Amino acid sequence: MEHNINISGNGATVTLSGRFTFTDNKDFRDILSKFEEGILNCTLDVKNLEFIDSAGLGMIILANDTVSDNGGSFILRSPQGQVRKMLELTRFGDIITVEN
Repeated sequence: MEHNINISGNGATVTLSGRFTFTDNKDFRDILSKFEEGILNCTLDVKNLEFIDSAGLGMIILANDTVSDNGGSFILRSPQGQVRKMLELTRFGDIITVEN
């Protein structure tokens, strides 16, 4: 997984690309540590994410919970291909805001 973080005030946009799997756990937790520093609104842009496994889905839930626990909002943006299918199969839109 490759990532880019753009922080502006109390908001952040995190862009992920490549494959998001269990092996990315440490890197993603490093990203989450920034959310604990006052980030209230987070957009996770997955437009360029090619693959996600169940561990990746779990990490997205963790990110959503972290932001929500701080009183903020979390948006998952632009899922494509296999990532979109996984989100649909798991009914992710029932628990996380997904923008197309």
